[in-house]
Amino acid sequence: MDQEFTIQQIADAAQLTRYQVEAWISRGHFKPENPVEPGKARKFTYEDAIVLGAVAEFSRLGLSPAVVSMHTAQLQFREERGALFVISTICRQVSTTEADPDIEGEIDITSGSIVPTAEIASIVADPKVRAFAVVNLEQLEHRVKASLGVA
Repeated sequence: MDQEFTIQQIADAAQLTRYQVEAWISRGHFKPENPVEPGKARKFTYEDAIVLGAVAEFSRLGLSPAVVSMHTAQLQFREERGALFVISTICRQVSTTEADPDIEGEIDITSGSIVPTAEIASIVADPKVRAFAVVNLEQLEHRVKASLGVA
């Protein structure tokens, strides 16, 4: 989609305030596709609205935008990959090595992925998964398209 949108339009699509979008941009939690041009209002893309909507949904679930933004690159490759955007924390056992003798025990690793709906059961059943949060991308895209008036 080649349409461009204003900051207010994508804020509305993500159900955020313009101030929140600007704050997330300035803090590095959301990086729009289009660069800033001096003296001009920045234009945003449909993809920007999807990423921003996902960050907003995870934030409503209690994840910090800093954590979510580490995984939003996944959204660029969502075509044909699934309907759910999952961020999970798994526990990994680490043993002491000569290179770093201070690291031993369990560490938490956070990862983001896009999965088909049927795969959510395997994530829930995995004993290594400590926590996870899910955003329904199909529902998010439907809402963003309706808000932005795109087909």
